[in-house]
Amino acid sequence: VCRVSRELSNIIRRDVLTGRAKFGVSDDGKELYQVAMARAVKAGDWRADYYRGHTLLLALKVASVEDILAQLYADAKEDPFSVGRSMVGHHATPFVNHEGEWLDHLAGFNVSSATSPTAGQMARGLGLAFASKKYRSGESLPTGFSDNGNEISWTEIGDASTSEGVFWETINAAGVLQVPMITTVVDDGFGISVPVEKQTTKGSISKALAGLKEEKGGTGGIEVHEVHGWDYPALTALYPTLASRVRATHRAALVHVTQLTQPNGHSTSGSHERYKSKERLAWEKEFDCLVQFRHWMIATGVADASELDEIDVQAKKEVMAARKNARERLGNRLNHRRDELLHLFPASGVYERYHTPLSKMDILVL
Repeated sequence: VCRVSRELSNIIRRDVLTGRAKFGVSDDGKELYQVAMARAVKAGDWRADYYRGHTLLLALKVASVEDILAQLYADAKEDPFSVGRSMVGHHATPFVNHEGEWLDHLAGFNVSSATSPTAGQMARGLGLAFASKKYRSGESLPTGFSDNGNEISWTEIGDASTSEGVFWETINAAGVLQVPMITTVVDDGFGISVPVEKQTTKGSISKALAGLKEEKGGTGGIEVHEVHGWDYPALTALYPTLASRVRATHRAALVHVTQLTQPNGHSTSGSHERYKSKERLAWEKEFDCLVQFRHWMIATGVADASELDEIDVQAKKEVMAARKNARERLGNRLNHRRDELLHLFPASGVYERYHTPLSKMDILVL
């Protein structure tokens, strides 16, 4: 899953920079913690996400590579998240069927529509967690939405967005209300080009939140944890046990995932080589979470180098095949609509000199 996700991120960047798509943000450098998180997610849980996070959906089989590429290409027919209305990275799952009837929200993982305004997902994540608390309280509420409040609201946010006021309001409210909300702060050390030391007190959101930490024997507060994003054993040790605790106690938690990287930069709108030092770029290459994951698998005997090389090759083939299918499906439909339009024009006169070249033009390439 990690390798497929990375290849997908590479394709997203390539297709945007070559004019085949409009804008790209992706998961490169941030795959591993999501795979660990997937081990803790249960059916009925909710996600309030920002504009990244396709790795978790791939790991849970909530979405396919072709689904994500359909959104990248604004394919209204095939984009399952927003019907072509949102840019890539804005995921959602349906809550009602075509007849407008509620779907069974306990049957799978639920994703509330991702937001573009930074930190906007925080209040929604709190609301979803509070709904679980209300169901746990024993109030007479509609069925089919909660299993006695055992659902977790998984909320993710980039470290730079923790400077937004709504983040602080939400984390404070989560501690006061005591709700099953796990917030993951995705920290790659930069808010686009601004170093974390220039925007976060103590250069660390987990240190800045120390006063909200639960106290032994006390009431209220939240759990606060820090973990490196390249440390797979630590990630898999943390997320499942933390999730079990949050489900049982309804005490909110924050996971500060640090030492993450961004091999392709923040987005397709810029190049991180412009503002990062050579030393930082060299460190990011060494501590890319997939590089460290590979070292760990070889060192522990999970897989050898040749097996991992083959996985890399197959991941590339899988993503390229999905890209071909996604583009051909959209291109064939657009070309068919072009042909229908051309048939409306007279075959002679002023239109004649343009009819043939237009009929041979690939609309998707345009």
